[in-house]
Amino acid sequence: MKKLDSHIDISILEKTKILEMITKYVSKYTASKTDCYACNINDEILILGCTNSASLNLIRNYRNDIIKDVNLEFSGILRSKIKNVKFKIIQNPSF
Repeated sequence: MKKLDSHIDISILEKTKILEMITKYVSKYTASKTDCYACNINDEILILGCTNSASLNLIRNYRNDIIKDVNLEFSGILRSKIKNVKFKIIQNPSF
């Protein structure tokens, strides 16, 4: 049986690792470590999903800090700088 990574495009795996690192980094802005997730990076826009509106409103106040910190912390990994952050309410993911 082949390894899973031989079936999945390497760019998808790399993007997943980056999103996981950003999720862990951004969790410092929320009260709970499991309320906010980095969902996607598309056209210099970071999309963050929060599981409830309270967390979304809290983290929205840190929009400029998040942009600055993510660009500084992940400058070697990201292909281009993040210029905006969008927020969405998401269903709580079950792992």
